[in-house]
Amino acid sequence: MTQLRLLQSAHEFLVRQERRQAQVLAECERQVRAGELKLSELERYHAVYQRDFGVRVEVGMTAGHACTYQTFLARIAEAVSEQQLLLARTRAQHADELRKWGTAASRCAALNRLLERREHFARRQADKSAQAESDAHAQRQWVLKGARRGH
Repeated sequence: MTQLRLLQSAHEFLVRQERRQAQVLAECERQVRAGELKLSELERYHAVYQRDFGVRVEVGMTAGHACTYQTFLARIAEAVSEQQLLLARTRAQHADELRKWGTAASRCAALNRLLERREHFARRQADKSAQAESDAHAQRQWVLKGARRGH
């Protein structure tokens, strides 16, 4: 296998790898957006119940209901905290995947530039070879015509 063909194969491999990494990155971005949405829903839910609790306390509520409500609010607050931690991990994973994709894209671009230079060089060499062959053919024809004239 020629060096150019090896470079082409390596480039095709890196392109596929970069595309796979881009897909992983896109999935991470989807997970971050979903996590942000869930967090905002939980925070909104908590705020609504917190306001409702304040209103009920002002109007009057039994100690048992107040305790139950506070327990419920604490559970929502805990869910918010857990979602914040999960979102932080998801964002960190996204940052890691972004770095991996950037590395894959850089490698792909670098090999692409090398491949383009090698292909350009190969075309130039082929053109020079074709020109040399054409010149040699023209020279042979000229010599043959000169030899025919001499006879």
